[in-house]
Parts: sequence; structure tokens; C-alpha cells
Amino acid sequence: MWFFRVPQVVFGEDALSFLSTLGIKRACIVCDRYLAAAGMPQRVMRFLDGAEVAVVSDFGEEPSLGDVERNLTQVREFGPDWFLGLGGGSSMDMAKILFALYERPDISAYDITPLVPLGLRKRARLALIPTTSGTGSECSWAAVLSDEGHRKNELASPEIMADYAILDPSLVLGLPKGVTRNTAVDAITHSVEAYASAWRNPYSDAMAEKAFELIVNSILRVLKDPSDVTARGNVHIGASMAGSAFSNSQIGLAHALGHALGSHFRVPHGMSVGLYLPSVVRFNSQAVPERYRRLNSLVPDGIRKGTLDLSLQALFSEMGQPLSVDEAGIDRSRYLESLEGMVAVASESTGTVGNAKDASTSDIRTLLLSVLPEK
Repeated sequence: MWFFRVPQVVFGEDALSFLSTLGIKRACIVCDRYLAAAGMPQRVMRFLDGAEVAVVSDFGEEPSLGDVERNLTQVREFGPDWFLGLGGGSSMDMAKILFALYERPDISAYDITPLVPLGLRKRARLALIPTTSGTGSECSWAAVLSDEGHRKNELASPEIMADYAILDPSLVLGLPKGVTRNTAVDAITHSVEAYASAWRNPYSDAMAEKAFELIVNSILRVLKDPSDVTARGNVHIGASMAGSAFSNSQIGLAHALGHALGSHFRVPHGMSVGLYLPSVVRFNSQAVPERYRRLNSLVPDGIRKGTLDLSLQALFSEMGQPLSVDEAGIDRSRYLESLEGMVAVASESTGTVGNAKDASTSDIRTLLLSVLPEK
């Protein structure tokens, strides 16, 4: 028996106005300190007439357990009836974790697993509002928490999935080009890995395939003309669909390798997973040839090559996504010094479990070396 879980999705222009229908009395807006300083919470507050509002923002790009515990004090003192996670993946993940620990003060963050019933929604509910188009966190039941060594710990429970995912394209129109590129590469990787996952199912297939089609046929338009609302909307919806897909199947080796890279080097998440995706597709190609051929057929003319891995390389090159360690600005000698540590981290990732093809430690090492071309 399988389940396909998604939040109720509100999308399109003026989607933010939906908040005014929820009868919110005490809203806890969770966003990182950078978005808070940029005034992003005020764009949400316009639709919270009459509600008391607390902005929880004392954390950065990679929230840690210490960040959670520090912000949880403010949350408990305020006593919200709604959590509104606003931002990229880190902000939405922080909202999920704070929501769970507010409801269950007797557990720790690491008790958020699919095996532990949490009994949430007795005190509050959760809406997630992405301001980037990539992580898919608004539609997933996972959250990532970094430890002191920047290792990314993957928490998950169906109960931390949002009640509502609110996709308003106006929130992503001003995204910088680098963020637009990195988050889109993340979403492309989600769709490819979900479609090839050993745990895939007809529902995740439909979401992954459509997500891939929407993003790869729109992202170059967005990068050329950031004000193209239609193309922005396609990428924004596609990223959310990709989040629904991998949340109901599984990520794969590109994420396992990307998380390993992120644990040793400060590389944007989308850049790190995209760095390995073409190599992982080549590695998996004999296991899921028809699936990769299908995705390759959706790549636009002029970019499409004979195989999906080559098409992804061509698309990423056009986007400005690095294809090697050198292009990513990582020192080669430091990369080699960190190699065995990255092998160990990648081997422990849940991305190895659902990957289309089993990978040995030797395979993982080879994949990590594949982005270190000979001089």
C-alpha cells in the first residue's frame, strides 16, 4: 500500500491574498534574517488584517539545531495559531521544524521521522510560501537541518507537510540571476531523480515528468528576461511539482553527492546537486533507459543531444551552471583531501536508498571524481 501526499496548492497571480481567508489570529512568520531585512514579511502582513504577527528570523542559510532551539523560545512565548514559512528551502524547513516542536515540546528535532506518530495540529497549522523556485520544500514532508560540521541531516514526517502551499509568481520576479539558476537546477535534479527513483509510482511520475517539461522549456527565457511572468510562473509551478514528486518517491545519488559536497564546502545546494547530475544519469542509464529517453524528448530543440546526460550538460552550460569542480570555484587539492570524507557522507545519505541503481563505495568515489577532469 502506498500514499501520495501533497498539501493543498494555491497558485497564480494574487495567490498571497488567500491568506486573508484563513481567519488567522496569531501568525508566526518564519523567514531568514536576510529576507526579514529586505522587508519580505511586510508583503505577507498586508493579508493578515487584524492578526497579531511575530517574525521569527534569527537564522541564516543553513539552520542548525542551535538556531531551532534559540528561535523556539520566541515561538512558544508568542503562541501562534498559524506558522507561515516564507522564503527558500531553509526558511520553510525551519518553519516545519518549529511547528512540530511547538506542538510537541516533549520531543527533539531528531524525533521527526516517518516512524514516530507526532499528533500535530492540535494548536496550530502550517502554510508555506516559497520565494525561490527550486527546493520544493513547500510540497515535501522533509526538512534539512545542518549540524556544527555543516552535515545536512534529513528529517521527515508526513505530519510536517504544509496544510497549504502558496505559489505566487510575484514573489520570485526579483530573484537575482544566480539564485534563479541555482534553484532551477535543484528543481530539475528533483524531477530527474524522482522519475528514475526505485520508489517511483504513477503519481510521482506524472508530477516529475511535467515538472521537468515546464522548467527546461522556460528557464532560459527567465534567465534572459527575469520579468517574464509566464515563464517565471512555469518554473515556479514546476519546482513545486518536482517537490511533490521526490517527496513521494525519493531523491537519488546526485543529492547524496551534493549533500556530501555541501558538508565540506560552502556551495549553493542547487549548484552542488547539479554538478553531479549528468554523471549520475550516465551511471544510471542502463537501469532506466526508457525513462531517460522520455525525459530527453522533452528537452527543447537546439539544446537536446542524443542522451539525457549530454542534454543536461548542454542546458546547464547555457544556464551558467558549473560542470566541474574548477568551474564551481573549488580548490582541486582541497577537494581531493576531502574525498574520503565526502564518500563517507554520501554513503550514509538516503539518496543512495532510492537511486535507480545500487552504488558501492567505489562507485560513489568514482562519481565524486567524475567532476574533477584531468588538466
